[in-house]
Amino acid sequence: GEVDRAIRMHQNLLDRPDLPKDKRETATFELAQDFHRAGLLDRAEDLFVKLDGTPYEHAAQGFLLSIYEQEKDWPKAISITRRMEAVSKTPQFKEIAHYHCEMAQAALARSDFATAAAEIDLARAEYRACTRATMLAGDLEAQRQQLAAAIETWSRIESQQPAFLALVAERVANAYTRLGDAPSGIRRLSSWQAQYPSLDILNALFTLVLAHDGPQAAADLIRAELAKVPTLIGLDRLLEAQLEAAPPDRRHDLQLVKALVGQHIKRLGMYRCEHCAFRARQYYWRCPGCQRWETYSPKRTESAEPQG
Repeated sequence: GEVDRAIRMHQNLLDRPDLPKDKRETATFELAQDFHRAGLLDRAEDLFVKLDGTPYEHAAQGFLLSIYEQEKDWPKAISITRRMEAVSKTPQFKEIAHYHCEMAQAALARSDFATAAAEIDLARAEYRACTRATMLAGDLEAQRQQLAAAIETWSRIESQQPAFLALVAERVANAYTRLGDAPSGIRRLSSWQAQYPSLDILNALFTLVLAHDGPQAAADLIRAELAKVPTLIGLDRLLEAQLEAAPPDRRHDLQLVKALVGQHIKRLGMYRCEHCAFRARQYYWRCPGCQRWETYSPKRTESAEPQG
């Protein structure tokens, strides 16, 4: 009810023909915010656009950017970000690169490879170290069935931001499996795990070793990792390998332990925003909490979610 009353009040002000210019601009800005709070984004956008050239222009642009991101209107988001960048003199190349990546990802989803490639190139032109663009370039090659090229593209992340190898480890493992070259995949993932240890690289490596070398080799791999860094996820994988090789009379007990460990794993917060500490079980390029881009560490942790 408060928003409805505010809308009526500010609309009544704007309907007054004798309202001074500065008061009209203020009422327009307030009404635009009312519409934004009410979820009437089209009406809010119309009013925020009218504030160009007023003292409220920069603040209005921030709201417009929020609207365009919410509506996934990435071309408009790019346009307004460039205007904000010119005024604030603060570089926004990361954000603009992500907008191009969003369009590339949407193009990949509809198998529009030409558009995807063009948007990836634009993202790289904005932000040469954009690991997301490199990931999408590998995804594009994989969708084109160019698996060896996809692996080499994903592997370039090692020279950009090696922590992000965690996000492509499963893709790399799947590509090697489809190529029928699990040994090469095991060697590459083993090298990554030795240099840049992460739960996701270990998980992908475990899957390859289990499928190619069997449960004993997979169990040995996990035992070695658990000796370095004990984790519940590692223990869960060890139990999985032991279940594969266990005689029937031992499987029931192992399944009970694995189920118990699995219940604890479900309650763990895996990814954490480094800006607002928002936790999520999947990786987000844009934090759902603070709405900032690329603030999540790509490495999962076993930190439990705060109890509230």
